[in-house]
Amino acid sequence: MSSLCSAAGLGRAALLLGFAVLAGCAHAPPPVPADARARLFALALQDIGDIYIEPVSDRRLVLFGLANLSRLDRNLAVVETPASENRTALALTYRDRQLALFSPPADNDGIGWGKVMSQAIAAARAASPIVAAHADERIEDVVFDGMTDALDRFSRYSAPAAARAERTTLEGFSGIGITLEEGNGGFSVGAVLPQSPAARAGVEPGDRIVAIDGHPTAGRPRAEIVGRLHGPLASTVELTVYRPALGRERSLAIRRELVVPPTVAAAEQDGVAIFHITGFSRDTTERLAADLVRAAHRPGPGLRGIVLDLRGDPGGLLEQAAEVSNLFIARGPIAATIGRNPASRQLFAASGAAVAPAVPIVALIDGGSASAAEIVAAALQDARRAVVVGSASYGKGTVQTVLPLPNGGELTLTWALLVRPSGYLLDGHGVIPDVCTSGLAENRRSLPTVLARLRAAPAPAQAAMPAPLDEAAWRRLRRACPARTDGRNLDLGVAERLLADPDLYRDALASSRRPTALTEPPAPLISASPTP
Repeated sequence: MSSLCSAAGLGRAALLLGFAVLAGCAHAPPPVPADARARLFALALQDIGDIYIEPVSDRRLVLFGLANLSRLDRNLAVVETPASENRTALALTYRDRQLALFSPPADNDGIGWGKVMSQAIAAARAASPIVAAHADERIEDVVFDGMTDALDRFSRYSAPAAARAERTTLEGFSGIGITLEEGNGGFSVGAVLPQSPAARAGVEPGDRIVAIDGHPTAGRPRAEIVGRLHGPLASTVELTVYRPALGRERSLAIRRELVVPPTVAAAEQDGVAIFHITGFSRDTTERLAADLVRAAHRPGPGLRGIVLDLRGDPGGLLEQAAEVSNLFIARGPIAATIGRNPASRQLFAASGAAVAPAVPIVALIDGGSASAAEIVAAALQDARRAVVVGSASYGKGTVQTVLPLPNGGELTLTWALLVRPSGYLLDGHGVIPDVCTSGLAENRRSLPTVLARLRAAPAPAQAAMPAPLDEAAWRRLRRACPARTDGRNLDLGVAERLLADPDLYRDALASSRRPTALTEPPAPLISASPTP
């Protein structure tokens, strides 16, 4: 699952997450000086101490990190050994022979622990030919992986190439907006992003890329081609393409722009706008808002319903989840975050500038709907702005922040918990749909079954839900509508029928499985006063 990211109040934090690997050098990078490595680990320890959602000792992080060197050479080990009556030391061993003994610094002495880690890695390289054969970046990767193993499953380290690549999905990249297909020793255009520089220049899917800036592409590595297509913002790349239908080559001068992979796919059917949101990147709200305005102004009787398809959406940027919710909710809370670091405590509320504050909405979720997608579904459900259809969502209710490191890598650290407007944590609970389609076959008989259930039991479903919900009640709710990830047409069929029948939609909204608000939500949570 992709993590939900935020960076409010953090000078070094990066608002990003995503992937796509860039070309690297063919030769190994020069070794990192010992003092630079010590600074690298010292800064990482400081970040974890300041940001991570729970206190964790430097000693534990260092032990986990150095112990992970055994992944490179199983003869290496790090053990605690008695140093005096009341103190223990860290011993680095190789084939049960002690290589070095380190007196532990104070637990909040990140600089001291950074030096221990650097010295231990140097000793391991000197003793182990296997470790010595690895580049510094690989060794750092292994040690950081060990350190983050001491944290939760959503905290992680990204090596420099992966960190650069992960920024692409959420922040975008400087390029022309095409995807590549490889075959027959060459490259062709797979897809052209709408309104991208390539689209404006007339590039079409199927065009064979003959040369880039005069350099032939035949037989070249894919990473090299990607690297040549990318470049500084506002710079120009010359693309030579062959179009089979024309039977000739043409050269196009294309100016690079910031290209953000699209996360919103829009369709329309009988006055219902259907939006499939695949993630929450920097321009998700902007694209969705533009599509909403276009749908509302199409010729005809007008927009009578909206389907927000959040199935399989792993999440993305926290701020974007709040802004998407703000498009549909006129007033009131959207979400809150709580954590150990004061900067992690935030409240998101509707601004009063909703684009579609009254159009009926059906939100589709499944077991692949996580973090940012769950924020939107929970906010709409708690505000009674949408009927939620599908299965229980994933239940990832933590917020991660991304911090750059001096080596070009990044630490992604969990620093807050998400709270829905009713006051419940999303983590482990997720969102339970109002209309459950779990366990139903994907055939023509299932849709009437779902509709018959709705018509037979329009009374509020939460009559059977204790107030407030305890953990046992949440487990029962999730077992009653187990998470699934096999996206199906049944959910969309239910949405279409609900929006086609205003009485049925109203009954489903009235029987929403919206959790009863907590009487005493943990502070600092969401104000009961709506935002004007």
